[in-house]
Formats: sequence, structure tokens, C-alpha cells
Amino acid sequence: MQISAIVLYGKNSQKRVLPFEVGKVNIITGKSKTGKSVIGDIIDYCFGGSSCNIAEGFVRDRVAWYGLHLIHNGEYILIARENPPHGQSSTNKCRYILGAKEIPDSLDLATPVDNEGLEKLLSAKIGISENLSTPPADQSRQPLSANIRHTLFYCIQNQDEIASQKFLFHRQSEPFMPQAIKDTLPYFWGIINEDSLALESEKTMLKREATIIRRSLQEVELLKGNGLHKATELLAEAKEVGLISDDIYVDLSEYNSVRKALQGATSWKPVDVLVSGMDRISLLQSQLEEVNRNIDNLSIDIRSTEEFLGQVRGFGTEVSHQKNRLESIGLFEKVDFDPNHCPLCSETIDSPLPSANQIREAITTLSDKLSSVTRERPHLRNYADELIMRRQQLREQAETMQLEINAIYDENKEAYHLKDLNSRRGRVMGRISLWLESVVMSDDQYETRKKLSEIESRISEIDLLLDVDEIDERKQSVISIISSKMSEWAKDLELEHSEYPYRLDFNKLTVMVDRDRPVPLQQLGSGSNWLGCHLITLFALHSYFRQHNRPVPGILFLDQPSQVYFPPETNDENVDSQEVRTIYEFIFKRVAELTPGMQVIIVDHADINETYFQEAVVEKWWDGTKLVPTDW
Repeated sequence: MQISAIVLYGKNSQKRVLPFEVGKVNIITGKSKTGKSVIGDIIDYCFGGSSCNIAEGFVRDRVAWYGLHLIHNGEYILIARENPPHGQSSTNKCRYILGAKEIPDSLDLATPVDNEGLEKLLSAKIGISENLSTPPADQSRQPLSANIRHTLFYCIQNQDEIASQKFLFHRQSEPFMPQAIKDTLPYFWGIINEDSLALESEKTMLKREATIIRRSLQEVELLKGNGLHKATELLAEAKEVGLISDDIYVDLSEYNSVRKALQGATSWKPVDVLVSGMDRISLLQSQLEEVNRNIDNLSIDIRSTEEFLGQVRGFGTEVSHQKNRLESIGLFEKVDFDPNHCPLCSETIDSPLPSANQIREAITTLSDKLSSVTRERPHLRNYADELIMRRQQLREQAETMQLEINAIYDENKEAYHLKDLNSRRGRVMGRISLWLESVVMSDDQYETRKKLSEIESRISEIDLLLDVDEIDERKQSVISIISSKMSEWAKDLELEHSEYPYRLDFNKLTVMVDRDRPVPLQQLGSGSNWLGCHLITLFALHSYFRQHNRPVPGILFLDQPSQVYFPPETNDENVDSQEVRTIYEFIFKRVAELTPGMQVIIVDHADINETYFQEAVVEKWWDGTKLVPTDW
């Protein structure tokens, strides 16, 4: 799979096509701020990127859709993704057209699809079969399936990646990406059997079936208990609840005798239990609650009346006492006296005494009040007696209701007892049935154990096919092949320590030079050595991919490989040096060796005055030409 063209659909309904030749080196040379680096972002985004990394600015403001015109095994595929709306980093709107040799002016007839669907389409087209990288049992990460996105690790080198001394592959600096590379690269190398997913699935199903069989065998053993010991316990329980008569003789040492007795217990059928009068109980309980509330209210009224009678009785007694005291004297009815003098000694007093008339009036008033109290007291007593009588009647009524309720409960007591006995018998009979079934199953355990043995044997066979040690050996073999080419090409580029073997360190995802001690990429000096290590590794990988027909796009995008020799922001179109020529000659040789299976797209400031270079130039962006036309 290679790129025939990059297609931009503008918001002004215009179309911009940037064509490339397949199986060759394609160069775009130009000055800064013309959109060269955007090409790598477009490739990444259209191949299912989770976010659009194209910087905000002229391109994002003018383009509506980004597209790639792909060709794979003679079939043209146009894929496109919507430019995310302002403020968003991505969108799920994608479109594609199969067999589109000519690039349409619009995407109106394209098939809509979401990002996941686009990934699946491209993965299927390039030939990525179902696969699954399962982590070791002691690791918690989820299994990972390789798809088209994982191929881009080896197809793109952005400006900040191409000469990095810390990271070798595209997006390697992002979280979780190094592990994703380690998990999927063995699949792209072909060292994991294409049928591994089916084998893993079969193994999972077999392990599940084996677990179920083992559990059933364990359950049978548990149910059987200790043979006749368990059966003896069940016999005792059956006799206790009446499932087996105490008169039946059972030889506890003889299996068939015990089994026959227990089988007889399972013939028991529960007796129907009829519980009557429950509706009547509910009605009586409701009425009883109402009567009890009335009794409580009457008790409150009686208590209040008795308290009032006590107060009246005390008042009458006090008034009568005072009246008797005054009437007993009698002298106030006969003697008239001056209130200012003592009636006994005729001495003048400071506080005048009540006159005889006033005393007589007081006696008369007390007499009237006493008569009123005496007259009303019998009525209050009668009222209190009536309340007491009504309360007694209600108490008798409540007692009658309670007796009726108790009678219904007593009537159903035997039914509840029988119901409880039925439940106990049912539980015992259930355990007896379970034990009898387990004994029957145990007679047929030979076939079950034989099946378990066959399953375990097949799991062992699959483990051999998926042998981790064998996979590691094949992995080391592939790394050895790749490292051999890396060492050869390191000499061609005259990299530092090229007299020593160069190799790919799979675990650390870096380049190692095997001197007296391993020297990692980070410890190699100068940007030219870092650039060289990136190039020899990527071309060695693609060489292996092409030779073994692996499902990885034959694309390598390189963003400004000459930057290690000149500042990347330079606008001098005459950037040239022998080192830059050496790098480009190396690239052209590798592509020629792999043609037509390899396509390299380079954006750079360099514009070397050599025929091979100029013939590979697709466009020059020195005279105002840019990726997105300025008139958009």
C-alpha cells in the first residue's frame, strides 16, 4: 500500500491534489512555513489517528477534508477525514471510495464511515489478519490486536523524530506506545503464527471446559462425602422427621441396604395443609384495635371527671365549714355596733371591722354557693358512672374478640406444625436425592475423567504451538537479520563505531553498538549519527517487511533529514553538502533495491543539484507555492 496523492478539499469547494509516484523517492523542497511538515500529520490522521495534529492556522482555517489517494495491489482507494471544527482535536466523520482511479471533485458520493470502521477497512485491505498479543499471566494489561495504526510506527519520521537520540520510532515518546510497539512488531515480522488467534481462542474454550469438568468432579466428591458415613447421617435425619419408619431395619455396613432405604424416603409426598380463618383474624384484629382506642379515650374522660368531682367535693366542705363557724355565733343577728370600735371592749380600733350587714351577706352568699355545689354533685357522679359502665362494656367486647382470635390460632396450630414438618421433610429428602444422584454420577466418572484427560492433552499441544521460547528464538533470528543489514549500512554512512556490529535492541527499542560494552543510541555523538541510526533501522525493517510480504504499507515519510547539517528554519534553497548528498544517495539506493515495493516521501530544505534528486522532486515551494494555495 502506497500513496498516489494527497488530496485537500477546501471550505471554498476547491480541490488541491499533491501527486506522488509509487515505488520511488518523492521530494518536496521549499522554505519554512509552506506546509511541508503538515504532510506527515495528514498521513497519520487519515490512517485513523485519534487526533488531528495539524497546527491551528491557515491550513486548518481553509481545509474542510484531508484525503489520501492510495493504491494497493492495483486497486485505488480514496480515504478522507473531516477537518475537526474549531476547538476540537478530532472528528469521527470519515469517507472512502473504492476503485476511485480518478480523484473526484467532491466527496458527495463517498461512503461515510466512522474512524473505527476506516481502521478496519484499511487493515483488511492491506492483509492484516485477526491477531492478538496476549500479555504474560503476571501482567495486568489487556491483550492487543495489531491494526493499520500500528504500522505507522515504521512509516513516519516527523521533524522532531527523525534525528532523535532518545526515541527511534514514530510516537515512541507517547505513553503506552513503547509497549504497543513491542506487542505488535512480532506480528508484523511474521514470527507469530497467523493461526495463533484461533489457537488462543481454542485454548481459552478448552481451559473453560476443563474447569467446568473439574468443578463437577469436585462437586460429586463433596456430595458423596465419605461414602456410607454421609448416608448414615441422612438415614438418621430421615427417621427423625418421619420419612423412614423406626421399625425398618437397615444394615449400615451394607451399601445396597442403605441406598434402598434412602430411595424409599424419596417416595414421600407432602400433605396439603389448609390454614383457615385468616381473613376473619384480620377483621377481628382491626376491630379490636378500634375498641382498644375507644377504651383509652373513655379512660381519659373518666380520669378528668373524677378529678373535677374531687375539686367540687373539697370546695363544698370548705364553704360549709366557714358557714357553720359564722352561724354558730348568732350575736351578729342581734347586736348592732360601731365598726370603728371593738364590740367587746368599745375601744377605738385602727382598722374598721365589717358591719353586721356585711357579715350576714357573706353568710348568705356562702349558703347559696354551698346549695349549688350540693345540687350539682349527684349529676357529676352519674356522668362518671356512665363512663365507667361504657368502658366496662368495651373491655368485655375486646376480651370476646381476643378469645375468638386465640381460638382461630389454636385451631390452625396443628396445621402450622404440619406445614413446618413438611418443610423439614422436604429439605431432608432434597439432600437424600442429591446424594443418590451423586452416587449414580460417580458410576459414570470414568468417561468424564477420560474427556478431561483429552482436553488437557490438547491444551498441551497448543502450548507447544504457541511456545514462548520458540517465539523468542524466532524473534532473535529476525533481529539478527535486521541487525546484519544495519551493521552493513552503518559502514556505508560512516557512522561512529561502524567497525563494530550495530543491532536493534527490541526490549529497549533503540540501536546498540556492540563494542567491548554495548553503546546505546543516546551515547552516540552528533546528530548525523542519530539520523543515520534512524535510517538504517527503518530501511532494514522495511527490507524485511517487503522480502517476507508482511502487511505493512511500503511508505516512509521523512521530514527534513538535512536538519542535522543545517538549521531547519533556513530559507536558503542552496542547502548542500557532501553529508547531505551521502544521506540522499543512501535513501535512493535502498528504494531502488526494494522497488516497486517501497515509496519514500521527503520534505526538506535541501535542493541538491543532481539529476537523481531533481527527477524525484514533486514540487518546489520556494516561489510562494504552498501546500494550501494562498488564494483559498
